[in-house]
Amino acid sequence: MTEKIYQRDSYCREITARISGQEQRDGRFRIRLERTIFCPEGGGQPADQGTINGFPVLELASENDDIIHVLQQTPGQGDACLRLDFARRYDHMQQHTAQHLLSQVLLRLFAASTLSFAIGPDHSSIEIGKTGFTEEEIKALEEECARLIFANLPVRIFASGDISTLTLRKPPKRQGEIRVVEIEGLDQSACGGTHLKSSAEIGLLKIIRTERIRANIRLYYEAGYRALHDYQLKHLVAQYLQRLVTLPLAEIPARVEAQLKEKDELRRALKKAQRRELEREIAGEIAIDRSLVVREFSGLDIPELRFFATSLLNRGRNVLAYSQSPQKYVVIGRGLGNCDLQRISARVFALLGGKGGGSANLIEGRGQDFSKISEVAELLQASLAE
Repeated sequence: MTEKIYQRDSYCREITARISGQEQRDGRFRIRLERTIFCPEGGGQPADQGTINGFPVLELASENDDIIHVLQQTPGQGDACLRLDFARRYDHMQQHTAQHLLSQVLLRLFAASTLSFAIGPDHSSIEIGKTGFTEEEIKALEEECARLIFANLPVRIFASGDISTLTLRKPPKRQGEIRVVEIEGLDQSACGGTHLKSSAEIGLLKIIRTERIRANIRLYYEAGYRALHDYQLKHLVAQYLQRLVTLPLAEIPARVEAQLKEKDELRRALKKAQRRELEREIAGEIAIDRSLVVREFSGLDIPELRFFATSLLNRGRNVLAYSQSPQKYVVIGRGLGNCDLQRISARVFALLGGKGGGSANLIEGRGQDFSKISEVAELLQASLAE
């Protein structure tokens, strides 16, 4: 059985431990140690990372009462030096202890039970049995969490074989003796994860967004250094915006909303002007008696390029319309003759170094190299003449 140092001392960063066994499986070495500081994944908390004799720990697994340490190379025999990635561990401790505090506050304020919990690489989340939150409720939740964090409540870890003497937030999943994490005066939970020594070390807890999931709500939050880094980023963004618009921070959202509305109106006006200009160009092409219209456009969106081509083929013209900005795209339409454009589609897009397809009278798609567009026009002209 592996002695799990992390269960009684989450702050231990380095130890020497005797290798009690190892085997090679699937090109990797599975190492057993008499004791370990590495905590495997479980209960929503990711596995620790670090090194054994300088070799990265690739994976951790629980096997009965042993912890299996998976390495790419053998660490040798005898004693091994274990070094923990403590920055990662401490982040997990902040997120996990914050979850215990948050879950208890949710229960007290809103009678909302925690259904699941996960620490992700960028944020942590809990799913709770509540259908929604108002902004006022989120604010009240954050402020109550802050009050309890600043109260510097001790966090105690102990073993208990009699749950009748405890006030657990929810029943344990296992029978017999359990490991209890207690935030003094606030919460008791059966938990195998790593935790802080006091609520004050959480520092700050911020709800960053909510999401409906089934009939419940998932709260995404950041705690500790994650919350600090989030605030630092948002402060930089706020400063940048203030330099751009030279307004007090509180007035920026209204200005941005007004400018976005103005941009949308200008975009719609531009689209209408482009459509009118296209209609004039279409009328001009129809007035000219030629079997194949070849046109290059710049700054035209794909729908407008398609509108130009289909308008001409519907009026009995063959057309090759293409644009190299903002996207490299081509539309080919057949308004005269019986040529099946699908038959030449592969050859067309091979010349353009792209991909596309369509129907008998219209093919379209993206290209990479339009230097051979004249060859495409010659191929189309020859095919239409058949």
